Amino acid sequence: MILVCFDTETTGLDVQKEHIIQLSLVKFDTETWQMLDQRDWYILPEGEFEIPAEAEAVHHISKAFLLEHGVSLRSIYDDFIAFTQGCDMLSYNGNGYDAPLLHYNLERLGLNFDFEGRTWYDALLLERIHTAGMVDENGEKLHNNLTSAYMRYYGHPFEGAHNSLDDVMATIEVFKAQVAAHGWEWTKRDEFGFICFDRWLVKKGPYYYLTQGAHKGESIESMLRIDKSYLEWICDKCKWTDEQTRGIILPFLGRKLEIGNCKLEIAPKTPSRGKKHSKGVITDADLCLF
Repeated sequence: MILVCFDTETTGLDVQKEHIIQLSLVKFDTETWQMLDQRDWYILPEGEFEIPAEAEAVHHISKAFLLEHGVSLRSIYDDFIAFTQGCDMLSYNGNGYDAPLLHYNLERLGLNFDFEGRTWYDALLLERIHTAGMVDENGEKLHNNLTSAYMRYYGHPFEGAHNSLDDVMATIEVFKAQVAAHGWEWTKRDEFGFICFDRWLVKKGPYYYLTQGAHKGESIESMLRIDKSYLEWICDKCKWTDEQTRGIILPFLGRKLEIGNCKLEIAPKTPSRGKKHSKGVITDADLCLF
């Protein structure tokens, strides 16, 4: 199987507002673990932007460097699309961060990327599942950042943490070790088929679950019985809710999705009777990407 592992460095943590300033991709064969091709771009955002000192201290990418060496995301878009064409994706926390960030950065430029129809392997989620309940020699919960995971498998840190290309290489090595330890079947999870841009939802089987807030872990169907008004708040009042999430929730409310001046008719869905999909069905590991 051919996978593309990707990572970004950014101006900050808000996936809906911040800019990608480094984008790295490596294509590799999971049969041989051979690297087939790679791309590594420093991205100069369009328009005004700033890189906070705390962000620059992590990735060491300055605004002056980008003004001299950066290329626009628009200019590398065709190459990016061609490079990822037909490939499933791998990341370390990309499902909860880098993938949504990529969506919003492209959306601001009027560009698209096909997020559906791919498997989005996330080695962070797999590592959290693997280490659930484990503690270190001091009795404290294990850290699951990329550096810590790499250290556990290989006994030494990797070079270049927080450079996105080096992070990609380390992610591939961690994923390789995870597959060797647990097998491919262990990596096949329903959640890896769905990227939620605003990070409100995760999908497990046919059901969507809330990933945050007072009702974290409840399915949309459960919420119709528990607190329907909470779903209405997500759709109507929450300032960061994306049209993707509205389009998923509104059919359960029997509502119309309005995009601009266009109203899309949505037939109401009937919740399952006698079945409650709640916190006992979806685990913290399922939700931990968010």
